[in-house]
Amino acid sequence: MVRNNNAGGMWLFMAVWVGMLGCFTYIFARDGSPPEVGVFGLPLLALFWLAALGLAGWALAQPLIRVTVEGRHAVVRERWLWGVREQRYRAAVLAAPELEVGEDSDGDPYFKCRLRLPDGGVLTIAETHDRAFVEDVQQRLAAALRPTGGQGRDQDERD
Repeated sequence: MVRNNNAGGMWLFMAVWVGMLGCFTYIFARDGSPPEVGVFGLPLLALFWLAALGLAGWALAQPLIRVTVEGRHAVVRERWLWGVREQRYRAAVLAAPELEVGEDSDGDPYFKCRLRLPDGGVLTIAETHDRAFVEDVQQRLAAALRPTGGQGRDQDERD
């Protein structure tokens, strides 16, 4: 089983951000705009709320991902705060996970393990700056998806 729980961190960050913004909004409503800010207080607060709502919408659209390989089948589970989508595939129809090498916003190397689904979707199974970690996840998932024992891909295709 492999998991990508990065979305949970984003959800937590946005909950703290919106909570703090709610506290500042309460203080603003109770005490009015601080004299240092003057007439820019309300537009600035509205700008922070606009950014918070947009980022919260983006963060909440990111799912927690779990891929479990059970025999010749793989179960892909995506979980959001409001629901779960679980799909079951034959392991033989899933392509081997791919290692994607890129850069983050600072130009540092950033690695992702991606799994392409038969319906055209792509899941990011692992992502971090640590290449060894992502390669380990990729190799474990690839090994779990490979046919084992006396049963080859031909047998899997018939199931």
